[in-house]
Parts: sequence; structure tokens; C-alpha cells
Amino acid sequence: MRLWVGLVLVALGVAGIFDATGVVDAGPFIADWWPAAVVVLGLVAMAAQRRVSPGPVVITALGLVLLAGTLGWATGDLLLPTVFAAVGTAVLVGLRRHHGVRTPVAFFGGTTTRERSQHLRHADVSAVFGGATLDLREAHIDADADIDAFALFGGVDVLVPEGWRVSAGGLPFMGGIEDKTDNDRRLADDAPVLTVNGTALFGAVVVANRPHP
Repeated sequence: MRLWVGLVLVALGVAGIFDATGVVDAGPFIADWWPAAVVVLGLVAMAAQRRVSPGPVVITALGLVLLAGTLGWATGDLLLPTVFAAVGTAVLVGLRRHHGVRTPVAFFGGTTTRERSQHLRHADVSAVFGGATLDLREAHIDADADIDAFALFGGVDVLVPEGWRVSAGGLPFMGGIEDKTDNDRRLADDAPVLTVNGTALFGAVVVANRPHP
């Protein structure tokens, strides 16, 4: 995913240089079709995760909405409501997929969810212009589990107990994905593994053992 972001930025830069130097008139093409890169970014993220999760769905939907706007398929009055509808649909997709596991979602505010599942396998957490905390310190993992965390102009905190092995990664774009757990302590060879798949767009996904001040 980072490779795709890098390639897109290089392509836009080269096209801009050619346009500025008069080699080609790339301005109109870039102005009309740049959202297509956002659409492909979302599809690449879904392919990498091998599942349909809220983060990549939102990216793809926003790219399609922006592309419709640049190509004149949607009027300005329709653009913002369509964005909200796309984000809401993506969140509902995440809510439907997980058999009884609560999925904290924060819109323009904050929410905290304490998960006490004794056989945790998967959960989603999303924050859009807000903050969401998923507290897993009372949960149990049989062997491994994964979390899809999505932050758009917001922050997501995933709290885990000591003794879990954490693997955090994903797609940070003008944002960050950070593992602040106590990784310097020795973990048991059979320690449960939590994989955090983060998508941070102008936001942050943080995994820690305790809430930050």
C-alpha cells in the first residue's frame, strides 16, 4: 500500500513537472482523474487485508464520490450527503460481519468499549472526526486475533493486556500507526498474538497497555 502511495505521488510530481515545463498539458487530466488514485488505494488495501473492512471501503467510497465530482457526475449539493452516506454504509458493513463482537464507532465525539470476550478472534474500531477506544484488557485470545482500526481525522486507541504479542501495521497517510506496548519485556513463546490492521488518514491508531495521559 505504501508502494502505491509512493508511485502515485511520483506520477503526480512528474506530470506536474511536464505540465509546468510545457512538455505535455497534463493539468486538465490530473484535475479530472486524480480521485481514481484514491479508489485504487482503497481496493489495494482490501486486497492486502483479504477482507471487506470499513477503512478501505470508506477510502474507495470517498474516491468514487470525489471522482464523480471532478467529472461532473454529481452536483455540489449532493457531494457532502453522499460522503456521509458512504462512511455510514462502511461502518454498517463492519457492524454486520462480526458475530456478537461489539465494534466501537466514534463520529464527531468519543466512545470507549470494553471487550470481555473469552475467545476473541476479530473486532473493528473506527473513529471519524472523533476518538474511539477499544479496551481488550479483560479479553482472552486462544492463539491469535486481529483488529481492523480506522481513523479518519480522528484517533483510535487499542488497549491490550501485558503478555500479548502485538503486530501493528497498515496504511498511514498523513497520520500514524504506533505500537506503544511494553515490547521490551520478555514474552512467553506461546504468547497470544494480536494483529492490528490500521488505516490512519489524517489521524492516528495507537496500541498500548494503558491509556495515555
